[in-house]
Amino acid sequence: MNFLHHTLTVAGKEIQLLLRERGGLAVLFLLPLLVGSLYGTMQTQITRDAESNPIFLTVALVNQDNGIFGQELSKALRAIPILEVITPATPAEAERQVAEGDVTAAIIIPADFTAQVDAYETTQLTVILDPADPTRAEIVNGIMQSAVAEVTIWGEVQYGVRTVLLESDLLDQADPQAQRAAAAQSLGVIMTRINELRNDPLIRVSSEDLQGATVEGGITVYFAYLFPGITVMFVFFIVGMAGESLLRERETGTLRRLVAAPVSKAAVIAGKVLAFTLLVCLQVAVLLGVAHIAFQMPLGDEPLGLVLLTIILGLVASALGMLVASFAKSAKQADSVGTILGFVLAGLGGAIAINQFPLTRSDSPMAIIAQLTPHSHAIEAFYRLMAEQASLLDVLPQLAILLGMALLFGAIAARRFRFE
Repeated sequence: MNFLHHTLTVAGKEIQLLLRERGGLAVLFLLPLLVGSLYGTMQTQITRDAESNPIFLTVALVNQDNGIFGQELSKALRAIPILEVITPATPAEAERQVAEGDVTAAIIIPADFTAQVDAYETTQLTVILDPADPTRAEIVNGIMQSAVAEVTIWGEVQYGVRTVLLESDLLDQADPQAQRAAAAQSLGVIMTRINELRNDPLIRVSSEDLQGATVEGGITVYFAYLFPGITVMFVFFIVGMAGESLLRERETGTLRRLVAAPVSKAAVIAGKVLAFTLLVCLQVAVLLGVAHIAFQMPLGDEPLGLVLLTIILGLVASALGMLVASFAKSAKQADSVGTILGFVLAGLGGAIAINQFPLTRSDSPMAIIAQLTPHSHAIEAFYRLMAEQASLLDVLPQLAILLGMALLFGAIAARRFRFE
């Protein structure tokens, strides 16, 4: 009971001292909010610009067919957001524009396109691609394959409907106009049902990562990496503050008086670790809360996992601060070393979001180095909980590694640190 009381007393005193350090609090709270807001606003604006100006491929379309299939194919191509469709007068003009690099491709719909499809006969579209831009040309080719597939389905269904009606002898006594009307009505019903199935398919495709977690897309999911990365980076800036605080008390003789009083050394260290852990919890709650409110960053479906992760992250950072104090010769040196460690570990651990996914998921040698830092495991756990809706069990490996690091740092610090 005395140990708990002494620990809480030391923690309360430390919190009071921290509240007076306005410069340090600004670094821990205001600076990451400023950096996160700048990055978040920039990424949001880039996304909005991309959504409002999606056209990046220009194609020349020459429709020589006046029938329904030529019109529908032209309409379908114009409805594709990434295509800007221009309509030169002749195929020769379209081919010239491809040769001069004005367009990525020229699409020629022949005059007998509808007649051939209507008769269920093989027909051919001409697509002239720019060899100087093979990537975009391949995209156009893929788009055309998809668009033609739609027309092919329509043609096959129409042929099937006509064949069934003719072979069933149901309309033998009807005039040609009634036969066409019946075929058109049947075709319309079938195509309507196909469109319904397309919008609500029986089989859905779900994207998962290698661990089997469902992966969503969008800028908000990227924010589930960006903001935790920034948060983790600034969390470890308390390393220097914690080390400096402990050594300053030794230099001023406060630790000597505490040890002389009925306060154990373990209670002194535990109280300081508790104070800085609570500071980290508040820091994470503020930074991620602002990101959630201002940028719609997802928080996942496992609040208990986020709470445990935040507490353990605070323990790791605080214990690392004690470890730095056990090696440093002065409070000033501990602060400097802690600040340098904050930047170095953030870079090695992938706290700066330069890709869509955490660094540990890449194939680069840096991914192996990142595994040696607490940052990478914390960011991976945050990302899995928030972006991939992982459960507490899913992030237990990361939590165990972080807790192991906290215990290791604390054990070394306790063995090396001298109170006098």
